[in-house]
This record gives sequence, structure tokens and C-alpha cells, in this order.
Amino acid sequence: MEPFDPKAYERAVVRPLRGRGGRLPDDLLTRYALRPDFSDADLAQRLAQVRSHWHKSAQSTAKSSFTTSVYKAFLRADEELSREHGEAMARMSWWRARHDDRAAAGRAQIDELAQMLKANFGDLGLITPGQLEAMREAFGQLAPSEVEQALTKAGVRTAVPLDLPKTPGLPDTLFRRLKELLRDAEVTGIPELLHGKLDNYALLTEFRSTPAHPHGLSTEAVQAAVDRENRRSGNRAAREALGLVATAAERTDLRILALYHLLDDVRRLRENGAPASALLRVLRQSGLAQHETRQAVVSVLSETGTTKIEVTGLAKVTDLLADGMLVAAQQALVGITDPEEAAAAKAAVDRHAARVRELREAAHRALERGAEGEARRQLTEAARLAADDDAIAAEVRRTPVSPVADLTAQPEGLGVRLSWRAQPDHDEGTRYRVVRRAGRTPGDAADGDIVAEGAETAVVDAAAAAGGTAGYAVFAAAPDGVWSRPVGRTVEVLPPVHEVRLSVRGGAVEGRWKLHRDATGVDVVRRDESGETPVPASDGTSFRDSTVDTSVDCTYLLAARYRRSDGTEVRAEAVAVRHTARVVPTLPPVTSLQGRHFGRELVLSWVWPDGVRQAEVTWTGAAASGSRRLTRQQYQAEGGCRIDTGPGEASVQVTSLEVGEDGEGRSGPSELAVSGPPAQVEYRVERRNRLFGARTASILLSSDQPVPECEVVVVVAPGRVMPLGPDDGQVLHREVHRIDDLVEITVELPRRKPYWLRCFTSTSGIDLVDPPASQLKVS
Repeated sequence: MEPFDPKAYERAVVRPLRGRGGRLPDDLLTRYALRPDFSDADLAQRLAQVRSHWHKSAQSTAKSSFTTSVYKAFLRADEELSREHGEAMARMSWWRARHDDRAAAGRAQIDELAQMLKANFGDLGLITPGQLEAMREAFGQLAPSEVEQALTKAGVRTAVPLDLPKTPGLPDTLFRRLKELLRDAEVTGIPELLHGKLDNYALLTEFRSTPAHPHGLSTEAVQAAVDRENRRSGNRAAREALGLVATAAERTDLRILALYHLLDDVRRLRENGAPASALLRVLRQSGLAQHETRQAVVSVLSETGTTKIEVTGLAKVTDLLADGMLVAAQQALVGITDPEEAAAAKAAVDRHAARVRELREAAHRALERGAEGEARRQLTEAARLAADDDAIAAEVRRTPVSPVADLTAQPEGLGVRLSWRAQPDHDEGTRYRVVRRAGRTPGDAADGDIVAEGAETAVVDAAAAAGGTAGYAVFAAAPDGVWSRPVGRTVEVLPPVHEVRLSVRGGAVEGRWKLHRDATGVDVVRRDESGETPVPASDGTSFRDSTVDTSVDCTYLLAARYRRSDGTEVRAEAVAVRHTARVVPTLPPVTSLQGRHFGRELVLSWVWPDGVRQAEVTWTGAAASGSRRLTRQQYQAEGGCRIDTGPGEASVQVTSLEVGEDGEGRSGPSELAVSGPPAQVEYRVERRNRLFGARTASILLSSDQPVPECEVVVVVAPGRVMPLGPDDGQVLHREVHRIDDLVEITVELPRRKPYWLRCFTSTSGIDLVDPPASQLKVS
């Protein structure tokens, strides 16, 4: 039996258990420093030695409280075992049996711990002592040696995290510029910038590389790299980056700067929740040696709190301006002490403020000439650039949207139908108010009776008094905004009879209809080959014509009468209803027929007469003609009637239909002349990045129909704001092109990012379709 070594025992058995809160592994042979081949005599001697050591150490004042707590836990556990097992503990057979029973369960726990270690730390291959201690807490019965077995089985080893640099040693503005230049120079970091492509290199404690470079990251290496680049042509970004590195070498350790640069993206990815495998991949692409890559990642993952450097100075002002916080950026100027940074920051704030001021002044000029939509666009952009300026936000709310367009007012049914078109600056949140006033159009949104208010662009006023003139005005407003200028129409309210139905009964033609409540009567006239014959109305809503020959076709004209306020009588427009020998019903026509192009597709809309469930649409155009029938349900499902009239003008007719036992009833056609759809000119942008020489972009234009003349203006606008017109940036190209095939335009791009590249046209009859924003924005 080997002698008992108290120091080795404390180092191997006791110290790994410190801080375990009294929870002890159940490996008794290790705890009592026994071996399975001990005899009973060896057992007695070793138990005496170990217990004596426990008592002395538990009372020792030279040991830490963490160490003495382990010895005290050993003594308490020994007392419990002695009470439970007594004399059996004096026989080595008892210890061997306990060891054998535990071995099977211990192997299962070792395997489970190994699997857990591999699943959570296998990608990295490293675990910190703190993480390992947390894992031990879940497997408290395993001895330290068994935990080591699990680590070996999982292919994971412990590693103490390094204290990695938290600052680059440069002002944040210079560091961000250096990082941008390294990216433009297409190098992974400072080592590659100085020495070219490396097989691998180390940075964590000192710089070493393969192949070796004696000057490392010294000023001599920087000067050699500068001389090398001066002998080359192109790669301006590399030369400018070397200039910044040379400046940095005078004030900081280039190894620290190089390491901080590599870790900057790793820390950003870690903050966004990227797994260890993703962090490893980023660092491996830089050429950092594999063992240092793993050590760097485990160190970054162990960092507590935020690793992001607090942005101050010019960088803070720049970030605030990018976020549209102009007022905060102006306040941040006070805290900049560096004269150069202060001057640059003030210039940036002044430019930003000047742009906001220009937008507001342009908005005021637009309001003076009645262009409310343009004014709101300018002010909205100003509010985006100065999101923390409450005065601009309030000015946006005080600026009305554009008035509605193309207001129409015409009788329909028992009332008046009003419809209008939304302007481009209206959106889903825009609400409309319709106001009515007798005799004249209302002057403001409260000047009269409110007919309707909501998001619809058409309403029917069934409450208007008939026999007089009604003035209507429509107002538009953004959510929480003021009402626009009114758009008004006056209409003499003379609703005609409607929903006329003819039938043959008892050898006579009977007619019924609906009539406005203010009508004083209805004049009915029969028109046939013999001329016009008055037919008396029975009660204002019906007639019975017993003098007609029902086997002969004829037409009934029905005109409602109204009395004006001056006592004179006036007739509404007569409604013609045809009687045929088979008594096929004559239907009322559709009303308010309108059409709007969406690309090549023409979408027709109309108001269906009550009771009509089917309609026929026919069209004749320069390039296409056709017809289709659709039900009212199909019309509602499609959001109107969709047809393709082709390019050029076309004539459209819509007829109400009804199929009955006596044949097909039709209304008179409602007609509409429409112009051809605008040419759809699309373009895409293909940028070409070159290592040397100017960067260019190809703009490829195509059209869905030949375009003899199209003025194309190509504009580049530096910054993060997309240009909305040719005046919002620098014009790179302005020329009239014929587009009957693919047209390619090549322009030279700026090197400084970010910027937008966008095309515009002032040629009428052309819709210029932008590609996705990812093609237009370069950042």
C-alpha cells in the first residue's frame, strides 16, 4: 500500500469540490483514498489516516473556508455511513461491492454528460471552468476524474477565457472608416493588408504567421506595405487603409487593433444570437489559426454585459442623423471636445438641418400654389429626417391632403350618386366627408348636412329633397389631419322612375315602378307606329293600358314630375320601357360606367340596377375586340369587370340582361370610350464591381409595346434617402431613346457609399416601373 499523501489528496480530491454546496460525489473509494485491491488491514490503516486528516483540516485556520467546508461535509457523510452500515465498513468486501454497484450507474451518467457536452460545446471544443462547474451541478454524483472522462469522450477541453480588447485604440470614426476601407480593398484584416495572403496567423498573445514575417505588425511592416502598394496601380482603398494604419501605429499596438477588428463582427453576431459555429466560421475565414479561433470565440461568449463600445463624438452625431434625430444630434455637438471632430460633426448637422429647412420651404411654396400633396410629401420627408422635432410633426398634421379628383353627381334610383377619384397622396387611412347644402356647394366640412363619412369613394344620397338644386362638396383628410379644400358639384335633384316592370294581363299591358316621395305624379306616353298616345297613371306608381294591341311592339315613356320652390313644375328625364309581342321585360341600364387601366388590363365598374343579376360587356378597339357575359356575383368577386382592350383607343358597351320564360330582356347599352393603356417601361440595374478602374452599372430598359420616344434620366443620390425626382440627385444620363427592343445604358458609379441609383422620365403616356429596391440602393 502506497503512503497517504495529504497534499496530493487535497489537490486531487478536495479542491475540485469547493463551492459545491455540500453535494458530494458518491465515489467512496476516491473520497477515502482507497484502492479495490486493499486488504482489510490496509483498509483500517487508510481509514484512520483519512479521518485524522479530515478532522485536522476541518479545524485549520490556514485553509480557506471553501476548503474546510469540503472536509466538514466529508465528516458529516462519514458519520451517516457509520450509523447506517457500522462494522460492515471495516471489511474491504463492503467497499468493493459499493464500488461495483456504482460503476454501472456511473458509466451511464458519464455517457449522458459526454453527450450533453458534445451537443452544447462540441462545435467549439472548449468549455470554460465556470461552464464546466455548472454542468457538474447537474451530475453531482460524478467524481472529478469521471467528469474528466466525460470531457475526453466528448472531445471538449477546458479553457480559461482571455480578456480581449474592448477598444480599438482609435477614435470610433477612424476605426469605422478603416473597417470600410479594408472591406473595399477586399482583405480580411490588417495582417493580410500588410503581408498579403497568409496560410494562418496568431494574434491573441503575439503575432506569428505562416509564412513567417519577421517585422510582424510593426511600423517597419507598415512602411514596407506602403512601398509595395505605391509600386502598384489601382486599389486606392488599400493605400488609404495603409495611411490610417500608419497613423494608428503611432498611438496604439497594431496587434490590439487587428484583433479588435476581427472581433468586431463576432461580437455583433453574438449580440444578435448567432451560435458558436457561426462565430467560428467568421473567424476562420479571416485566416486566424484554428486553436486561436476557438479560444477567441469562447472568450467572446464569456464576456458579460454589453460589448458594444459606447458611440461618442462624431460617430454618435452621425448615427443620430442616420436615425433622423436632428434635435438630439444638435444637442450632442456640445459634448465633442476634439476640434476636428467638432468641426466635422457641426458640418454634418448643418447639412442635415439645411436639407430639412429646404424641404419645409419647398412645402410652403407648394401650399401657396395649391399643391397640397407635394407639400405633404416634402414635410413628411422633413419629419423623417427630424423625427424628434415635434414642430415639424405638428406641421404635417396641419397640412391637408390633396382634394379629391373627378367628382361626379348624378341621379340614381331615388337619390343622387356621388363618386370621385382618390389622389396619389391618399392611402388606406384617408377618410372622406360628403356634405350637402341646398342651392349651393358647401364652403367647408361643417357647412351643411353630412351625407357620409368614411373610406369609400362613392356614396348615394337618398335623403336629398327632389325638385330643387342640391350642392355637394367632398373633403379628404389623413388620420388625425385637417380637411382638404372642397371639391363641389351642384345637381338638380330630379330622380326618374326606376325598376319599371311591364306585364300582360287580361289583354292589357300593366306597368309598375318606384317613385321618389317628392314626385307630384308621372306622365306615361305610349309610342308606336301610329304615334304617341297618353296613358293615364292609376296611382302614381302603376298604369293599365287596355287600348294597346299586345301583339305589336311599342314603347312606354315614363316621366316623373316635381314642383320647384317657385311653384313651377319640372319633369325628370323620361325612362323608356319597351313592350314586345312576347312581353320580354325591358331592363334599366347600368349607370356610372367607369374604366381604369391597370397595366394592359382595363377594369370596368358600374352601378347595377336593382334586380339585375347579369350583364353583357362588348368592346371594339384598334387591336382587339370581344364580348363577355358575367353575373353580379362574378363582378363582385373580381372587383369589377376585367378585360384586355389592347393598345390604342377602344369603345365599350355594357347592357343589363335578364333571361325569362318569354325570352331575354335587355336594357339599352351604356357606352364608354377609353384610351389605350400607357406603355409599361421596366428597367433593371446590373452593377459591375472592379478591383481597378471606375465602377459602372448597366441599365437595361424594355417595354410591353413599342415606344418611339422616351426621355430617360438616370440620377445618383448620395445618402440613405431614395430620390423622388431628377432634382434630388446628380444626373448621370439624360437622353431620348426609342424602346422597341432591349435598350442598355451604361453609367459610371461613385465609389463612396451609400447612394441610390434611379431612373425617371417626363414623357407622357409612359409608366416607368422601378426594379426592387435592392438594385437601386448601394450600401
